[in-house]
Amino acid sequence: MNIMRRVILILMLAFALPMAAQNVDYEAFRQQQREKFKQFQNEQQDKYDAFRREVNAKYASFMRAAWAEFPVSEADVPEEEQRIAPVEYTPDSNAVTVAEDTLPQHATNWSFPFHLSKDEKSAGSSGKPIAADTTSVAVVPPPSPAPAPIAPVAASSATAKQQPIAYYGSLITVSFPAADMLRIGELTEDHLADAWQQLASKKYDITVKTALDARKNGQLCDWAYMDVLRIATEQQYGATNEAILMQAFLMTQSGYRIRLAKAGDKLFMLVASKYQIYNMRYLTIEGTKYYVTGDYQGERLQMCPSRFDKEQSLSLQLATLPKLGNSPTPKRKLTSRKGVTTSVSVNKNLIAFFHEYPQANIDGDFTTRWAAYANTPLDKAVREELYPPLKQTIASMSERDAVGILLNWVQTAFQYGYDDEIWGGDRAFFAQETLYYPKCDCEDRAILFSRLVRDLVGLDVALVYYPGHLAAAVAFSRDEEGDWFTYGGRRYVVCDPTYINAPVGMTMPGMDNQTAKIIVLK
Repeated sequence: MNIMRRVILILMLAFALPMAAQNVDYEAFRQQQREKFKQFQNEQQDKYDAFRREVNAKYASFMRAAWAEFPVSEADVPEEEQRIAPVEYTPDSNAVTVAEDTLPQHATNWSFPFHLSKDEKSAGSSGKPIAADTTSVAVVPPPSPAPAPIAPVAASSATAKQQPIAYYGSLITVSFPAADMLRIGELTEDHLADAWQQLASKKYDITVKTALDARKNGQLCDWAYMDVLRIATEQQYGATNEAILMQAFLMTQSGYRIRLAKAGDKLFMLVASKYQIYNMRYLTIEGTKYYVTGDYQGERLQMCPSRFDKEQSLSLQLATLPKLGNSPTPKRKLTSRKGVTTSVSVNKNLIAFFHEYPQANIDGDFTTRWAAYANTPLDKAVREELYPPLKQTIASMSERDAVGILLNWVQTAFQYGYDDEIWGGDRAFFAQETLYYPKCDCEDRAILFSRLVRDLVGLDVALVYYPGHLAAAVAFSRDEEGDWFTYGGRRYVVCDPTYINAPVGMTMPGMDNQTAKIIVLK
């Protein structure tokens, strides 16, 4: 027995020793591969760094050329809309009455599950077509991803000074070199070029890296990112030309199309935008508008000709919402006339962010400005609170019935108010703002309704513009009765959140469907 045990032990050792040797060899191989990969990464980063230094050196050399002078155009302002009162639909007599500015928020409760009555289903059954694809249509391009930086920037081990930024309840940090000696001196082309070359040195890589990290980690849209950089640079340098130069440098390294300009002893950053931004003065260069980000009231600016390849204009669409600190409002209870009730609390920091967000349109078409609002998602916390009761109500309904419930909820759960009385001029709401402010108008209702239908029913929606009025239209899975138009071979049925109590398919009186303009949403 002992002999047998010895034999087994010898055999085990005979097999174990080569395996142990193999494990040692494998670990050595893995370590070798890790070192090779690290070496490859370092070599690649050296190439990236060399490329950034080279393109920035070329940029600085162009800065030394004389800056041409251009006229500054006055800011575009939103067109004033005519005031159109909401209208109330009475199902029994098909009569219409002008609704009061303040509509009742609560009405008789209905038993559930709720289904549209026969009268409501047949309303508008004449099915008047608005127009075919030849109708005036505005198609808004999808949101663009954030531009790629000129080249990846490595983390720096150099000593740095952190600059914490309080941004709508969130804390964002951008770092600057501990020995930051950025100084421009006299505002000449040569002095500015020298300062740019200083910023392009390895010393300031920490600032570029932490700025890009802040954009990614905070889910900052283009406008928010530019705003954060403005705050960070002003905190670091004060309201100085150095702050403007650093902001411009960080924007270019992040992939944005900007230009530097000067007047007297003041430096300005101009930003190109895919949108026509309201209430900002601008220069037009080769068909592109460059918006002045500082307060300049003069008539002409000297602009630097320097540019980078693949630079990208600013986008004002919000594919995602920025991560802001949460400051919830008290719950607001919203009940429709059909007894559909839900409650919601919104983040006041996000409301404040929306309030400062610029209004803009695409290619001078003022109707496209509403698409940016309508295509912006609701905050996740809002969806999780607002949507469950609505989902439960429409869960077993047909598409038409479900859309009808959401339409009536928007029609009757909110109070109506005119922008000129409340804001002193036209002021569109993001969907989340309509859930916060006590009153809203036709465009705000159409925007919120379009968001609800896309999120809760999964149907495509378009906005329908009449002079002074905004409604919506829904592309059902099958042809439904009511007023409709076609786009892309699909029928969109009119739904008007301001035609109070009206069912799906009915156009508000006084609206000319033959001249309506369609704004296609994503």
